Formats: sequence, C-alpha cells, structure tokens
Amino acid sequence: MSPIQLQSPQDAHILENLPPDDDYLKMQDPDPTPTAARPRNNYFEQWKPGTQTSNGDLLSSGTKEQNYPLEIYFLELARGSEITTGDFFGQNGRILRSMDGGRSVTPLVSGLRGPDGIEISQSAGRMFWTNMGLGTSVQDGSVMSANLDGSDIKTIVPEGSVYTPKQLTVDDQNHKLYFCDREGMSVHRCDFDGQDHEILVLRGDYKTSDIEDPTRWCVGIAVDVNNGKFYWTQKGPSRGGKGRIFRANIDMPYGVNALNRSDIETLFVGLSEPIDLGFVSETQTLYWTDRGAHPSGNTLYKAYVGDKSPQMQILARQFHEPIGLKVDSINRQVYVTDLGGSLYRVSMDGGGKEVVHRGDGFYTGITLA
Repeated sequence: MSPIQLQSPQDAHILENLPPDDDYLKMQDPDPTPTAARPRNNYFEQWKPGTQTSNGDLLSSGTKEQNYPLEIYFLELARGSEITTGDFFGQNGRILRSMDGGRSVTPLVSGLRGPDGIEISQSAGRMFWTNMGLGTSVQDGSVMSANLDGSDIKTIVPEGSVYTPKQLTVDDQNHKLYFCDREGMSVHRCDFDGQDHEILVLRGDYKTSDIEDPTRWCVGIAVDVNNGKFYWTQKGPSRGGKGRIFRANIDMPYGVNALNRSDIETLFVGLSEPIDLGFVSETQTLYWTDRGAHPSGNTLYKAYVGDKSPQMQILARQFHEPIGLKVDSINRQVYVTDLGGSLYRVSMDGGGKEVVHRGDGFYTGITLA
C-alpha cells in the first residue's frame, strides 16, 4: 500500500469529501466558543477551556434524540480553575463518568498524574488507563486499573518501566493491553495484570538524542484482532506536517525484534499532528484525531484501509486540540474529547457535530461501556 502524503494545506483537495476550493475559514462551527491563550508546559501547547456551562446543555440545535451509550468514561488532566502556575499538572487528574450521555458527570478517581488513555474490558469488568507522569525525560509513567465504579485501584505497569504512556486499547479476546509510550518511542503489550510486558515496536534509542525527535514519538494505538494487525501514530512536531500512521502484524516475524521488524507498513505521511486512533474491523475503517493547525488539523478523520488505495475523509473540524476518540458502531457515532474542555459526538458518516458536555477541564482519553 502506497502511503497517502499531505505536504501542505493546498494538498487538502485529495481528501474524499473536500472540493478543491474548500475554504475552511468560511465553514460554520457549531461550537464557536472562544478560547483563551494557550499556556505551555513540558507536555503540550494547550487550549485553555472555555467558560463552563450547565451540564447537559446541547450547544447545537435541531439534532434528533440519540440512543446514548450506557456509560461514558473520560479523562481530565486538570481543571482550569486549578491552574495557578506554569506547572499545572501535579496530581490533579481525574476519571469522569457520565451515565446519561454527557448531561451530568461524576468523578470516579482523583489524584492522577497526567492521565491520557483509557479503555474498558467487558470480560474483566475493569477499566485500564495510562498516566503520563510529571516528566518527559524520566520513566515516571504508569498503567493502572480499577473496577468500573473506581474501586480496587491497582498498578499494572509501575513507574520506572515507561516514559510517557499515551493511548491504551484492550484486546479482550486474549486479555492483552496495548499502549504507546511517546518519549519511549515505542509500542507495548502486556497482560491485564501487567505480566508478559513486551515492546512490539521501538523507533529509536532513548539513551541518545532520538528521544528529542517528535517524528519518532508513538502516541495513538488501535488493534484489529480479527485480521492480526495493529495501528499506531507518530505525531511529529507540533503543527509540523510530519505526522504518520503505521500498521504491523500482531505476531512479530521470525528473526526480527522491535527495532528492526520487517513488517511495518506506512499508511499515511505528511499529516498535521495525528493523535489517538479508533478502528472498526468489520468495515476496515480507521479513525483518528489531529490536533495540528487548520485546515487539516483540529479535525476528526476516517479512512478505509482495506485495500491498496486508502480513502481519507474529514468528518468534523474546528475542535480545540482534539485528543481522545471512541467509535460507537451501534449508534454510528464517534465521541471526541479535546483539551478545550468539551466532549463531542459526531456522525460516523460526517456532519452532526455537537457538544454533549462542556466543563472547565482539559480532556484526553475516552471510552464507552
């Protein structure tokens, strides 16, 4: 499969749903909330969340009643009201749950150190999440789990084993966790209890200057168990147009290792800044968030990857630094979170973007139960 490459905004016309004269600046945004200046820290340039509205206000109109998932779980790095210094992460991260489609939100777990990716195992009845830790040059990240009500918290991968773990996904069939380690430049897999921890992909030597090269940073992860494949993103520099998406076999080829494996396919190059992934095996459709610059960034994408000519489509635009996503195939919706403090729902077919919850938090990973 030849990779699709976007080298500049002028190349945006290759996307399936965009005419050559597409003018993103003229598009109407159903979520026009202004955002404040973006404070910097050692993790990301970040939109400050907008003013909090009452829970449950749907900020778009004319939408039909949805069959809401039973429960929505999403992660909050910190709340805007808590930010007093440039170093605002601390241990202010939380796991939030909504049981009514975003109308009301309840915190389940607090005191987390930079939570980023979350997923649920239906068979185990537990949620798993990653913590980025407080530093990017030290191995202070971790992976944890708990019951779905937030009780019985356990550490699966302790600090000292990974740098900055990002998106996490579950292979419920084989009781495996997959996650990316950004500054570790790697893709990992382990059992639900943390045993049999292995590195599947290694994109550089963390003991060298490789660790400072964002084109090597692995962020998003998705697994297609039925076809024996996994996918991941390498985001590249902030708004740099060097993001890529790759695919490899779940079973590593004989005679190779994580650093030199021979089965890696490059699917897309020249992306603005791809972050988290979602995948629907039945339709061989890949979804991802891109938090880069307009017009190709701050968007939700999908692409059919089942043949040699992948077709890309932008489903929604004008997010405020989108991070997490979760596909609800039953109701044909995609849920997206952003650092601007909003939880969105978008039609899998494009259009219909609406805000289902807005708070004063910086939101990252999301999953559904």
